[in-house]
Amino acid sequence: MTSLLKDGDVRRAVYARMLSAAVRSPDTLVIDELGLDHGSCRVDIAVINGHIRGLEIKAEADTLTRLPAQVAAYGDVVDKASLIVAERHLDAALPLLPEWWGVVVATRFSNGEVALRRVREERVNRTVDPIILARLLWRPEAAQILRDLNTAERKLRGPREELYQQLTQALSHRELSTRVRETLKARAIWRDRPRPQ
Repeated sequence: MTSLLKDGDVRRAVYARMLSAAVRSPDTLVIDELGLDHGSCRVDIAVINGHIRGLEIKAEADTLTRLPAQVAAYGDVVDKASLIVAERHLDAALPLLPEWWGVVVATRFSNGEVALRRVREERVNRTVDPIILARLLWRPEAAQILRDLNTAERKLRGPREELYQQLTQALSHRELSTRVRETLKARAIWRDRPRPQ
């Protein structure tokens, strides 16, 4: 009898089989547990390059209780998303996902290997909320982008929520998305996080 398929098992398979090229790319940031909307929800694995992609893992040991809220939170921020789900959760999970979410089924073979099989391709999310996207930025980062746009220093002293509002007014959605992605990729602190073994 094979053991229960856990989050760590699936995560290791995802890194090995889906993300090996992304991890090696100097222009791509792959980060575990990316906080959304100031930490109200976390992306299991975020891939940031020309877009923001979120991967949500639901292993056999998990439940789907939080999935609807996670789907809503992802929808405010990520350009693409996939659910990597244990076979036993697939039928219950599918009705909870918008059409733009991709689906990958994770299965463990008797030899312990974890196989990943894509059953639905990702599409582009058209419902990103610019304010929630801007909230991925730390306050000093938001202020620096506004400074680069020649915003007066006195306007940079307000609460961070005001800075996010200013960003969404000063930049098109595409420009804001580019600035957020470039800023996240430049955060040196994340480069030190260990990868799953």
